[in-house]
Amino acid sequence: MSRLLFIEANTTGTGMIALTRAASWGLKPLFYTNNPDRYSGLAETGCQVQVCDTNHLESLRQHIRDTMDPQDIRGITTTSEFYLEQVAALTAEYHLPGNPVEVVRKVRNKGETRRTLAQAGILQPKFAVIHNESEVEAAIWKIGLPCIIKPVDDSGSNEVRLCSNLETALQQVSQILGHKVNVRGQATVGAALVEEYVQTPEFSVETISWQGQTEVIGITQKSLAGLPFFVEVGHVFPAQLDREQSNSMIRSVLDALQAVGFRNGAAHTEVKWTTQGCSIIEINGRLAGGMIPELVRLTTGIDLLEQQVFCSYQGPTVKEVVCQGTAGIRFLISETAGTVEHINGLDEAAQMSNVKEVKVNVLPGDFVSPPQNAYQRLGYVIAHGSTAEETNRVLDQAIQNIQILTGQHD
Repeated sequence: MSRLLFIEANTTGTGMIALTRAASWGLKPLFYTNNPDRYSGLAETGCQVQVCDTNHLESLRQHIRDTMDPQDIRGITTTSEFYLEQVAALTAEYHLPGNPVEVVRKVRNKGETRRTLAQAGILQPKFAVIHNESEVEAAIWKIGLPCIIKPVDDSGSNEVRLCSNLETALQQVSQILGHKVNVRGQATVGAALVEEYVQTPEFSVETISWQGQTEVIGITQKSLAGLPFFVEVGHVFPAQLDREQSNSMIRSVLDALQAVGFRNGAAHTEVKWTTQGCSIIEINGRLAGGMIPELVRLTTGIDLLEQQVFCSYQGPTVKEVVCQGTAGIRFLISETAGTVEHINGLDEAAQMSNVKEVKVNVLPGDFVSPPQNAYQRLGYVIAHGSTAEETNRVLDQAIQNIQILTGQHD
């Protein structure tokens, strides 16, 4: 019996969708997790759940050995940033397609990514990696103000902040270094990345790689909430770019993936367009979050979740990418802190022409606040129109229809 092993998943986007689709394809997925309650909708995915210590590689290895015939393991994958190293180690052990562990570590650690790109001469922001508050002042002298300070090994825009003075920078570094474990209970690297603030539009390039050959699926345009945080509140796919910009971004991302040695599976590379060309912001060795794979599916017919699964055992099937129309997503966020009292307008938004999905992640009685990371977004609306203008107009109207009313928080 062929089984597909998922090691945990992301919680804010396509994780449960990937499990459901894998089950519908007859792949009999097994989901390994240390906390099933973390995943809303897990029971409805149709996959078998194995509870074990996924944060400890040897414990995870032993659990798989005790419960699986190696001949039945067809592929091993994850949709979570935090479990890419475990998957890399396991695919190597079972001689399955994947990326080498050292490559995944290089991509997971943003400081190592920066050093590797610098050695390859690839355009990126100025940076410094620091392990102690005593290094902050020297880093700022090198980078300048304002600067961005973030953990080298987190995800979802968590603890990413624009710092405009030394006092704020010291506070931010102290907060980052004070976290000994991440949201999944894993030990942190204990380092912060100080980098130049590139004040230009942000994009991401979505790719699928197989045996070192990379297919570019397309470019996503991003919208951010207000500073000093960098929470993504909207995406449009495909991005509205001229040929020079598009080609430059594609060349830069392909060079960056080659520099870090990325060989297999989905990658989501965030970039900014500058007067010097395309600047690499981050390489994520996984599918994009924020429902970007769904935007790709609506416009191209390519199911990136399916392609990621294929990369775990047989290779992708993408032959040609043709876009029809434009898809977009807008995230619901709270402007104030308080307790949710009423949620209005969901049905009206869902019934609008070109709206494909409306989802709210909160209920009356839940506490909400202005977001400082992706985990604090409240839901989303997805639309697909014939043009970017039409899609953005529909999203504007749908968001205006939805009201998440809160009571004042003392």
